Amino acid sequence: MRIDDVLSQYAAVKKSDIKKIMREHRVSVNGQVITARNEQVDSSIHHLTLDGRKINFPPHRYFMVNKAMRTLSANKDAELPVVFDVLPNDIDKTNLYIIGRLDFLSQGLLLITDNGKLGRNLIKPEAHVEKVYQVEVKEPLEPDDVRKFRAGLVIDGDVSLAPAQLVILSDHTAIVSISEGKNRQIRKMFLSVGKLVTKLVRTQIGPIQLDESLKPGDYRALTKSEIQSLAPYFKAD
Repeated sequence: MRIDDVLSQYAAVKKSDIKKIMREHRVSVNGQVITARNEQVDSSIHHLTLDGRKINFPPHRYFMVNKAMRTLSANKDAELPVVFDVLPNDIDKTNLYIIGRLDFLSQGLLLITDNGKLGRNLIKPEAHVEKVYQVEVKEPLEPDDVRKFRAGLVIDGDVSLAPAQLVILSDHTAIVSISEGKNRQIRKMFLSVGKLVTKLVRTQIGPIQLDESLKPGDYRALTKSEIQSLAPYFKAD
C-alpha cells in the first residue's frame, strides 16, 4: 500500500495533514525517514512508524503456483480448469490476480498476489525482468541456435525480439532466459529456428525461483525472504 493510504486508513491521519507530517520527518520505514507519500509499504517486510509509534496494517498476500499443463492462466472459466482452482476455499480470492501468464499447454511458475504495484512493475516491458524456462523440442538443437537467440530473433513475420540466452543441455533440451513477455513467445522463438516445443516449464520470474518440491497443480505462500527479494519492484513510478 502507499504510505499516505496507510496513514489515513490505519493511523487516523487526515489526508490534508499527511504532506506536512512527512515533510517534518515524522514517518519512518524500517528506521529510515521517508518523505514520499507514494512510497509502497508492506507490513510483512516493512516496519512503519509515525512519531516512533508502529502503525499496524494488513500485509499483502503472495503465492507461488506450479501451474499444471492444460490449465488456464485465469481466475475462472465456465468449462476448463484454471490456476485459481489450486487455492483452497478458505483463502479469500478478492483482489488476487496472476502475474506472468502461461499458455494452456505450458507449466511452471506463476505468482498470485493482491499487490497491484508489484504486478505492474514485474510485467512492464521497461523493467526487463528476466524469466527462465526449461524447454524440450522435437528437432535436434544446433550450436548456431545459440547465436541466433543471442542476436535477437524475429517472430510473427516482423516482430523483432531482444537478445535471449539459450543454453543447450542435450540434443532436445535447453534453458532459455528472456526479458520480454509476448504471447507464446518461447514457442514462436523456437519455431523461427525450425524447432517444435514439446514441453515448456517456467522456472523463474525475476528473483523468484520455482520451488522444486511443488508438484504441478500445487501452491504455497512466498517466504519472507522471497517477499524481500521482490521489494525493489514495490517502488513507486
